[in-house]
Amino acid sequence: MSEPEAGEGDESTEVEQSPVPARGERFGFDLGNPVERESAAFSWLIVVIIAAVAVGAVGKLVSPLAAVILVLILLGIVSVPIFRGLRHGLGSPDDDE
Repeated sequence: MSEPEAGEGDESTEVEQSPVPARGERFGFDLGNPVERESAAFSWLIVVIIAAVAVGAVGKLVSPLAAVILVLILLGIVSVPIFRGLRHGLGSPDDDE
């Protein structure tokens, strides 16, 4: 019997997806730069809508103070990747060389 050639009946040649998500991709959302890619902008829109609904529900069901606290927590969570991106984008010019 001859060895099968690559791609003939060999299922192990399928492209396996990396268990590590691509940069900016978390929880199935493309949370990269929304200015560069339309898919990232849509993902950010979905995240903002979900956050707004959550804040509205907490404000209505619990109290307005709890909604304000939730807004501050969500802003803190979102500000970390934004500032990391700014620090990376505005790094020293020596890094580019």
